[in-house]
Amino acid sequence: MKLKLTPTQNLCVGYLESGFKLIQLDEQFYFIKGERRQKVLPKTLDALVNRGALEHTEQGEYALSDEFIEHRKKMRQKGEAELTCH
Repeated sequence: MKLKLTPTQNLCVGYLESGFKLIQLDEQFYFIKGERRQKVLPKTLDALVNRGALEHTEQGEYALSDEFIEHRKKMRQKGEAELTCH
């Protein structure tokens, strides 16, 4: 898994982590939550899949991969440990 993400890719991950759903309308993808909608390019989604952050489910949906979720947990714990050591 390539864990280095661009700022745009990190933003997309943040949307998913904060409860946004990813939908496709015609050829365009959007993150939606309530009335809020944010467009996302298919090439950004493809890059996240290639880096192992997203997986394409059997239902045709995108979701954060279990491996990526575990990585994020470890990074947060590492960051919290560094903050408490100072």
